[in-house]
Amino acid sequence: MTQNSFEELKKKAQQFRLDTPQDRIARLQKLLNWVKTHEEEILKALEADFNKPRFETTISEIFPVITEIKYAIKNLKKWMRPQCVPTPMALIGHKSTIRRENKGVVLVIAPWNYPFNLAIVPLVSALAAGNTVVIKPSELTPHTSMLIHRMAESIFSLDEVRVELGAKEKTEELLQYRFDHVFFTGSTTVGRIIAKACADKLIPTTLELGGKSPTIIDETANLDEAADKIFWGKYLNRAQTCVAPDYLLVHESVADTLVQKIRTLSAGFDKENKGRIISPRHQERLQNMLNSPVDLNRQTLELVEIKNTSHPAMQDEVFGPVLPYLKYKNIDEIDAVIGAYEKPLSFYIFSNNKTRVNQILNKFPSGGVGINSVLVQFGNHNLPFGGVGHSGSGEYHGYHGFLEMSHARAVIESRYFSFMRKILMPPYSPYKYKILDLIKNL
Repeated sequence: MTQNSFEELKKKAQQFRLDTPQDRIARLQKLLNWVKTHEEEILKALEADFNKPRFETTISEIFPVITEIKYAIKNLKKWMRPQCVPTPMALIGHKSTIRRENKGVVLVIAPWNYPFNLAIVPLVSALAAGNTVVIKPSELTPHTSMLIHRMAESIFSLDEVRVELGAKEKTEELLQYRFDHVFFTGSTTVGRIIAKACADKLIPTTLELGGKSPTIIDETANLDEAADKIFWGKYLNRAQTCVAPDYLLVHESVADTLVQKIRTLSAGFDKENKGRIISPRHQERLQNMLNSPVDLNRQTLELVEIKNTSHPAMQDEVFGPVLPYLKYKNIDEIDAVIGAYEKPLSFYIFSNNKTRVNQILNKFPSGGVGINSVLVQFGNHNLPFGGVGHSGSGEYHGYHGFLEMSHARAVIESRYFSFMRKILMPPYSPYKYKILDLIKNL
């Protein structure tokens, strides 16, 4: 991308400040129409990059994008409406409103694990907020990245949405420009680099990162339900999911039963297991966790019992079909394990003891939570999605994405009682002090 093309994006973003809701809806509608009419191409691109089953691509890549666009189209007029807010008595005579305005040019740096979903859903938020956008898709999923490039060229002009293809060097190049917002999804390690580059230019960021998301299963849990959901949460996308259960903390009285149920599910779905680890480097990383040459492109799910957090699989986010589990006796043991890590992106609890669930929620912070559930918190566009601390900053989906990509501009207008200004101006007479005391005590 050249400086001239970046300036064209900036100029168009300035024009977008005059948008009506219908203008933005029209852009979103074009995007929706394209996704619907090119579903087969999307399926084939993900199959070429991941060997991903068509069913998984539909539920995790296409369906979330379609519902996100439809939700924005339905609600955008309301979201864009200036919001009237109360004015304190001390400022009587003024009207106060919040205008949601576009930020300008947004850079979306998308990951490889859900390369369509995690590029297009942030795009929807950015377009809904009236921004122009540059998308940098992952070089590890070339077929999907090229598909996104073709999509943008066929729907938008180059001063509205651009797709920049390339590897690490392309990202470094793009970060030289003074974007108005940068949205990054990926690892915590790379997130630090992105945050530092943006901090030098005072560019606001949304960082969707990851971490070791724990799953607690206590002695009151429905084990059949827990096993089904935990297995599905790891099975999906070959466990290359930022909100997948990273490790299990299982009460000792039910641990063996639960693990056997998960292993049975893993063996039963072996023939369905078509998706693959994204690269040989990631395969090697997972093998090092296990200290084993097992081919995780063939093994559905590898469960590993560990005794403490010193195990190699407990050093970093697993991000693959390896599931460490620890047995515990009481909540103090849970505290010792979870407390060894930064705040995770997700936290899962399987329990029918509401008091204990609330105790755990109050004790351990995280980006999002699933109670007797995994992953699906990501799919509700009425809920904010985002991390906390090392697992990320900022949030998106639905209205929350619109807010994230907008500037909340405070506007206050003097409407009546203009004589009040004279009270604020010198000289400060005893009478004015009495008025001040009266206002303070209201």
